[in-house]
Amino acid sequence: MAGAGVDSPGDLALSAEGLVHRFGGHARQLGPADVALHSGRIVALIGPNGSGKSTLMRLLAGLLPLDAGVVRLGSSAISGSGERTRAARLALCPQRTSLAFAFTVREYVGFGAYAAGRRVGNNAVQEAINRLDLTELSDVPMPRLSVGQQQRAALARSIAQLGSGSLHGKVLLADEPASALDTRHAAALLGILKDMAGKGLAIMVAAHDLAWAAAVADEGLAINPNGTVKPMSAADLQDPAELEGVFDASFEQFRADSGRVVALPGLTVGPRTGG
Repeated sequence: MAGAGVDSPGDLALSAEGLVHRFGGHARQLGPADVALHSGRIVALIGPNGSGKSTLMRLLAGLLPLDAGVVRLGSSAISGSGERTRAARLALCPQRTSLAFAFTVREYVGFGAYAAGRRVGNNAVQEAINRLDLTELSDVPMPRLSVGQQQRAALARSIAQLGSGSLHGKVLLADEPASALDTRHAAALLGILKDMAGKGLAIMVAAHDLAWAAAVADEGLAINPNGTVKPMSAADLQDPAELEGVFDASFEQFRADSGRVVALPGLTVGPRTGG
């Protein structure tokens, strides 16, 4: 645990020690896992379908009970923090949005500010709408949006929840935030996340697009099919051998003219069995 307060760059904004979650009705578990999210850094969470990425994010957000271990927001156990206090410092952006009523984009994004105890009409809401390229859609009901537009609205809601200005000590957990975005908006999101990290935000993004994950992340965290969790360096996210161990699939490394290196799925059909 960092010795200084959460306002210093690089401090531990969210952490988990010995985290264990047992899946009901299944003879398997997630963890034990140790997780460390530092101010100003982006962690890419990767792993196969069903490995527990969304579950881990919900555990870190305090939305699911732990079977063992502890999650801390700053230096305090997250289970002891009030909902409004937690909302002001931690935002969870889900992969899919489900609404019972046809709220407009502006109203929906405003929920984030409301959850954190700020006025719904404050500048943070409009700034978030503008930033996610939703200005012309502000008064459109959410159900009329495409999946990608809804995903951008969910991101805007999370940004409005965290507020503007310094983001030191705050945390964004984003579950597949670029999965439904077109190329332009996925690229723009890279810049948005890096800018927010530059203001001190600790970020975890779950991603299946490994090239996108490697481009945005400072480090990685991998969930293996057996539920074990291991840290990865930025270089590991571009290493076919490391990725093959996580996904049991073939990868190849490519180098762009710019010098950037990416690992992409290979042409091997079917799962690898070693060798």
